[in-house]
Amino acid sequence: MAGPAAQAGGVDLSIGIGIPGVVFGGPPVYYYPPPPPPRVVVVPEPVYVPPSPYYYYDEHAYKHARKHWKKQQERAWKGYRRAYGNEDD
Repeated sequence: MAGPAAQAGGVDLSIGIGIPGVVFGGPPVYYYPPPPPPRVVVVPEPVYVPPSPYYYYDEHAYKHARKHWKKQQERAWKGYRRAYGNEDD
């Protein structure tokens, strides 16, 4: 009676070491490029500029400049008359 109960039927055991398995890859995967980074616009803050100081009218300097200009004009006129003669038309 003990004979038929000790049978194990249809059990197989297989050990494979160092044998790689077969792997099939799918089609290549393409990704969209990442979106460009957002544009950053830095607007400078308004700068307060104090008003310029008032204009100082220096009468002495004005008279000196007028005298200097007048002398320059006289020299230029003399040079013109010397170059082109004394023609007063």
